[in-house]
Amino acid sequence: MTDILMRRLHWEGCLNARDLGGLSTGDGRFTRWGALVRMDNPGHLTDAGVRALLDYGVNTVIDLRYPTETTRYPHLAAALHSARDRVTLRHIPLLDEASRAEEDILFARSRDEWHIYVLDRRGETIAEVMRAIAYAAPGAVVLHCTAGKDRTGLIAALLLDLLCVAREDIARDYAVSEEWLRPRIEQWLEPLDEAQRAFAHSLMRTAPEYVQFALRYVDERYGGTCAYLQSSGLSPDDLNALRERLTELPAERLRKPERSKR
Repeated sequence: MTDILMRRLHWEGCLNARDLGGLSTGDGRFTRWGALVRMDNPGHLTDAGVRALLDYGVNTVIDLRYPTETTRYPHLAAALHSARDRVTLRHIPLLDEASRAEEDILFARSRDEWHIYVLDRRGETIAEVMRAIAYAAPGAVVLHCTAGKDRTGLIAALLLDLLCVAREDIARDYAVSEEWLRPRIEQWLEPLDEAQRAFAHSLMRTAPEYVQFALRYVDERYGGTCAYLQSSGLSPDDLNALRERLTELPAERLRKPERSKR
C-alpha cells in the first residue's frame, strides 16, 4: 500500500484522486509523475481543492460521464471560473446514454459481463480517450467519471497494462477505490433499507479480480492490450505517443510534484 499512499492526492472535496506516476513498467522505465491523474468527480472539489488541482499543473480534464450526469452533478467547469481558459475540458462519454438501461442491468448483474460489454462495444470511444491523453497540451491530464472507480478504473488499467506495469500493481491500484470511497459510499447508502444497502454496496465494490478478469479477457479475445487498442483504431504512432508521455527512464525520474505556494 505504501506506493499507493504516496500517489494519493488530498485535493479537498474529492476522495479518490491519485497520480499514476512512480510505477515500474518492467522494462527499465517508470510511469511519469505529474502526467496522469485518475479521480472521482472533480465537481466535489472545494475552492481549496480546485487551487490544489491547478497548482499540480493540470491542463486537461477528461470527463467520462454520461451527458445527463454532467448536468445532475457539479462539474469542474463551474468551479474553475477565471481558470477556464487555462484548463481544457474534454467530455468523452465512455458509455452510450441511449443504451444506459441495458448497461445498468449488465453492471448490476455482473461486473465481468459489464467489462466484456464495454471492451467489445466501446472500443472506438476508448481509443478516443487514449488519443486525448496522448496528444493533450503539456501538463497533467485528469481522467474522471463520477466515483472514479469503474469507467475511470478500466481506462487506467488498460493504460497501465499497455505500459507493462505488473498486473498485481494494476489490480492494487484498481482495488483501493473501494476503501477510499467508503465515507461517500456510506453517505449514498444511508437512506436505503437493509436489503437495498446490501445490493447497492455490492455495486460499489472494486475487487481486484474484477480488473484481472477484464485484462485476461483482453488477452484471450484480442491478443493483449496493445493489439486491442490497435483494433480499436489507435496507430503505432498513437501508442508510442502514449508511452512517451506517460513513462520515463530512471535518470529522468521526477519526485512527486509538490503543491506550489501561492
